[in-house]
Amino acid sequence: MKRYRMDHPAALHRLKVGVPATVEHSSEAGPETGKWIAKTTQDFITFMDGLKLRMRAKDQLHPLLQELVTGYARFKGSKDWEGRSRMVSWLITLNGMKASEVLTEDQARQLAFDVDHAYAEFFRSLGGEKSDVS
Repeated sequence: MKRYRMDHPAALHRLKVGVPATVEHSSEAGPETGKWIAKTTQDFITFMDGLKLRMRAKDQLHPLLQELVTGYARFKGSKDWEGRSRMVSWLITLNGMKASEVLTEDQARQLAFDVDHAYAEFFRSLGGEKSDVS
């Protein structure tokens, strides 16, 4: 973009995040709510288990995290949740790595902490007024 003097911040953001804008900003409610909750919970558990099994390479973690962020984004109000911004930040970090690169132990520990925090926030939202799903 610098080379050709391109100024397209939205396109650059889309490439960094790695999920379509329709997923990131979804706002339609529907009968699939229960299915989305179950799938997102499954994605959280799968990702956290992967970290516990010492998965550290981008090619191991990226598909799992991308699936998790995609599901998480379906929930109305999730863009305002602290956990979502942390997970998107990690997705951007992984997008910037080569497939063979691995997270350090400190990075993996922080990622596990951030995902656990996001899961707790997601779970709390299901029981209260913030449980709106898009």
